Amino acid sequence: MSEFVSNLPAAAVDAHLRAAVAELRRAEQSAVLWFAELMRRRLYRDCGYSSIHAYAEQVLGFSRNKTFQFIHLAESLEHLPQLQDSLTRGELPWTKAREVVKVATAQTERQWIEEAQQLNSRTLETRVKEARLSTRALL
Repeated sequence: MSEFVSNLPAAAVDAHLRAAVAELRRAEQSAVLWFAELMRRRLYRDCGYSSIHAYAEQVLGFSRNKTFQFIHLAESLEHLPQLQDSLTRGELPWTKAREVVKVATAQTERQWIEEAQQLNSRTLETRVKEARLSTRALL
């Protein structure tokens, strides 16, 4: 990532900001995958922590909410290998994967991945909420 320089022309600021956000997204995606690996293998114990919660709070500075988001996504990825592959290949940001795991099953995983790739984040969130509500109505 390039270092911040003040007073650049609009086009340069726009380009630097877009590059920084793209790098941030790649870093978040990578963090989710490393977190899942640490959790799956319980490596937080080797790092001196009794729980993934303690590790996430004390080492990563995660809030309770962010810790639960990462845990839920990490656990779900174990059962949704296509989603994990999409995340690993950078085809889906972690925030969209976080939404997909709320509704995807082994049978619907591919469909949800394709939908997540086509929709913007806000529309995907709405679609996931609708799917969850319709599932609850059937119960």
